[in-house]
Amino acid sequence: MKEGAEVHAGKNLRFLFTNAENKRYGRRVKTEQLLEKDVNADIKKYLLLSYASAASLLSFVVYTTKSVYDSVREVQLKRILEY
Repeated sequence: MKEGAEVHAGKNLRFLFTNAENKRYGRRVKTEQLLEKDVNADIKKYLLLSYASAASLLSFVVYTTKSVYDSVREVQLKRILEY
């Protein structure tokens, strides 16, 4: 709204997490319209969201976000050790 965009209930907004842990809310995300060429995504935030989604899908076998992370990490370490 500060930048002149219309925002109202029910309107879809597209945004990118840029620094999800920043104390200043204006630096945590950028809307699609405000993305600049050199803006980078917060990879850690997107990985955590992916792990949480996988845990939700696998909750019937008692997976948690941490157990999904640990499983992915274990596979990564095995691949590194195979080299």
